[in-house]
Amino acid sequence: MQYFYINDKKVFCNQAFSIIDLVKFLHLDLDLIVLEYNKLILPKRLWEKTFIKNQDEIEFVTIVGGG
Repeated sequence: MQYFYINDKKVFCNQAFSIIDLVKFLHLDLDLIVLEYNKLILPKRLWEKTFIKNQDEIEFVTIVGGG
């Protein structure tokens, strides 16, 4: 069984899926998040083409408005 990290939490899985699949599964708003993939910002145009691999590190940053 493989694992990866989402915001420093270990997640186990047994099937391959893309970043966009993960975003949809987590019901995240595409317009309000930035994604760091293995310490680099991953452009949204690559989310469908990037598949999560064993021991990858994913960080979601949510954009919050305020004043």
